[in-house]
Amino acid sequence: MKAASSPGVDLCGPFQPALVDPPELTPAAARGLDWFSAAAIAAFLASGLWPIASMASGRFTGLPAAVFSVAFVIYGLALAVMLTFPRRIPTVALWLPVAVTAIQSVTGVVISTVMARYLNGTGVSLGLLVIVAAQLPYFLKGVPLWTWIAVQTIVMVGLVDTFTPGPDLVQALTFLLAAIGFQVFAAASSVLAISEGRARTNLARANTELTATRELLAEGSRTAERLRISRDLHDTLGHHLAALSLQLDVASRLSDGKAADHVLQAHAITRLLLSDVRNVVSSLRESSKINLTETVRALTIQPIDAHVHLAIPDTLVVEDAGRAEALLRAVQEVLTNTARHARAQNLWIRLEASEEGISLHTRDDGRGTITVRPGNGLRGMTERFEENGGRVEMRSSAGGGFELHAFMPLPRPA
Repeated sequence: MKAASSPGVDLCGPFQPALVDPPELTPAAARGLDWFSAAAIAAFLASGLWPIASMASGRFTGLPAAVFSVAFVIYGLALAVMLTFPRRIPTVALWLPVAVTAIQSVTGVVISTVMARYLNGTGVSLGLLVIVAAQLPYFLKGVPLWTWIAVQTIVMVGLVDTFTPGPDLVQALTFLLAAIGFQVFAAASSVLAISEGRARTNLARANTELTATRELLAEGSRTAERLRISRDLHDTLGHHLAALSLQLDVASRLSDGKAADHVLQAHAITRLLLSDVRNVVSSLRESSKINLTETVRALTIQPIDAHVHLAIPDTLVVEDAGRAEALLRAVQEVLTNTARHARAQNLWIRLEASEEGISLHTRDDGRGTITVRPGNGLRGMTERFEENGGRVEMRSSAGGGFELHAFMPLPRPA
């Protein structure tokens, strides 16, 4: 089965299915669904081999065979629908997998009852309900999940005992426990697969964010050290060389002969050395500017279950560490919100630099919302931009995705 495809504001109500809970169906869990699909198809075909063979040999005919055939075909069609669902089901469409799975439950119970009554039961038909139990955690959780499994099991066992000649209490109890055990095991396996995939994706996302933050901190530390060195060179060595140059200039005016020639040479060397110091200081100040390009690119590698389209200059220079961090945190917040709420297929991020400052524009093709109610993350982003004289604008519409415009002015050079 493939499970459920929106930004800054969560539209989920009090009922929140397992995979409509951030961060949606994770890549790891999605890969596990491929194995589930193959196993489900194999179990479905296996449950029909004996009845079909019996019909072919003439041992299973009439109305029971017709009922089995119809139920088997309907179950197969419902299973095919479940296996071809998109991997991300919008909350508003959750009734669809619920309805299809209900059809599977009913037809699975009918098939088990017919096989128990007319084919002495093979136990293989129980696999049809096990498939249902394995599907349920992908759109139900908690009490609804386990109640569904309990109801379909009790109904099946009750009908099998009713229509089977000479029901035996021990045999019925054994069948009931086996049916519940297999289904609970299948459902629990799906729940664990979902949780493991979600944890793995969250870990990968956190690792990416930490890596980007570490690079920003390291670059900030290097920048601060280069600025300190440049200031020390300018304030100490530069001033002393300037004073020495003035003294040598005075000495050249008061001396004559060969001494004057040497003083003039020393004065020229001092001026050259002072020029070199100024060049070094200028180079250190230029290299102390933070280039956000690689850090932002590293941040967008994190898995968010949407394709990220990043447009950013090869060099995005920010001199102030606080402004650089505000821009980085803004991109990080957009990625996080897209992963948790958007259910989008694509996310577009564009960063542009101008003489006035840096503009950030993001847009996704997710579910959107009628009213944008910023959470703590978006409010924090807005506050960081406003502290630096910037602004943040957000807009969204139901089914139209979420869009964000932000601008960060850069300080004028002195």
